[in-house]
Amino acid sequence: MNEEPETNQVPQGTEGLNPLITQPHGREQQMKMEILNMIHSGESPYDIIYRVAQRLEKASGEPGYAAYVKDQLRAVYGFALQEEILLTDELKEVEERLGRIQQAYDSGDFTEEEHIRIGFAIDRHKKNIERLKIMIQKAKADHESLTVPKFGKL
Repeated sequence: MNEEPETNQVPQGTEGLNPLITQPHGREQQMKMEILNMIHSGESPYDIIYRVAQRLEKASGEPGYAAYVKDQLRAVYGFALQEEILLTDELKEVEERLGRIQQAYDSGDFTEEEHIRIGFAIDRHKKNIERLKIMIQKAKADHESLTVPKFGKL
C-alpha cells in the first residue's frame, strides 16, 4: 500500500502562532459571524455597536454595560451630532414610556400627591417628545446621515 504520510500543515500566514488561537472558537466565532451578517444586511453601525456591547456585558458579567453604551451613543451621536436614527429611537422609547405612565395615571390607584407627581412626569414627557420631534425635523433638514444607506449611492 502506498499511504501518504500525515502532514500537519499550518495555514499560510499563521506559522509560529498558537494553533488554538488561530482556530475558530464557539462564542467568539459566533459573534464574528453575527457582526458580518449585520454589516452585510445593512444594519445601522449603532445597532452593531450595541449588539457587541450586549455580548461583552454577558461575557464580562458587568450588568448595565450595554445600557450605558446605548446611552452614550445617544448622547454623542444623537443629541450632540444630531444623528436622526438615534433621535428617532429615543423618541419611540419616550412615547412608549409616556403611554405606560398615562395608563398608570388613569388607573386612579394613587394618592393625591402621587397623582401630582405622575402628572408632572406626564408633562415632562410631553415636552421631551416635542423637543425630540423638533430635533429630528432639524436633523432631517440640516444634517447628512452618518450611516451608509442600505440602498442608494454611498
